[in-house]
Amino acid sequence: MELRHLRYFIAIAEEESFRRAAEKLRVSQSPLSRQMQQLEEEIGAELFEPSGRGVKLTTAGRLLLDRAKTILSDVDAAAKEVRETAEGQIGTVTIGFESGSAYIGPLSTILSRFRELAPRVNVELVPMSSAQQWDALRAGQISLGYGNYVPDDSSLESVVLARHRLGIVVPKQHPLATASTINVKDLATEPVLMDPRKSNPRLYDDIIAAVRARGVTLNVASEILDGEALLTLVASGFGLTFGAEPAARFLAVGTAVWRPVSDLGLEMLNIAMWRPDAPSLLLKPLIGLVRELGVAPRDRETELRRRERERQRRPRRG
Repeated sequence: MELRHLRYFIAIAEEESFRRAAEKLRVSQSPLSRQMQQLEEEIGAELFEPSGRGVKLTTAGRLLLDRAKTILSDVDAAAKEVRETAEGQIGTVTIGFESGSAYIGPLSTILSRFRELAPRVNVELVPMSSAQQWDALRAGQISLGYGNYVPDDSSLESVVLARHRLGIVVPKQHPLATASTINVKDLATEPVLMDPRKSNPRLYDDIIAAVRARGVTLNVASEILDGEALLTLVASGFGLTFGAEPAARFLAVGTAVWRPVSDLGLEMLNIAMWRPDAPSLLLKPLIGLVRELGVAPRDRETELRRRERERQRRPRRG
């Protein structure tokens, strides 16, 4: 049985005439009759019986008509779904992200605009470190990465979406919460709560190195994996922690505050990354958005250095 047999059968049943069905289908009546004979032989039942100058369905024919319409409807729907998938209109995009940076960074803005461009595409978010994202991209396990570090792999392309100063998070009643200026040396005697090194080893090491460069060794009182638990302990006075500047808005609803550290000299990056050798129609609109909202890391670094040179050349006041 072929799909055309079912389409011909439905046309004859609806027209109640082989002649009118042949005209509707734009085929000769004789081949149409042979197709129905083949269908009846394959099914093993008569589908039509004479009725005046036309035909009408037998009991078996009426049963087949309902089933045939369902079958063709399912086939048409499946073909449409496959076509839309091939055209990048439906499917799932899997994005790896650094825990703690997705909600307060530009990712939600990107996904909101992506949803407008591709409303039938699902998005799945999977927490993982930047290094884990690089491995997952190479293995094809995620479509896009959203991390804090530029990939050290030339096979991956990336765009810097945002740069945020790294500062400290302290309870509102802590003396540092209202200090006019905070320096790294002010952290020397403070208990510090941090994410475990394994969750973001490069950030952990960068913080330790930046503090040691100022002659201070951090008193890491505890390493806490859960971000909500970490902030709760900080707000309760068990220690301070490090966080990016956008956390200030997020913390405003609680009892902890974000403060800058003037000589820490660290930034938290938000970076989108992907494999340029594995493009898909599904991913292209998303990559277009991150390119639009960000600047390639090399170009951004060049621009920052240019601005710094211009600032240094400006005459000083006073």
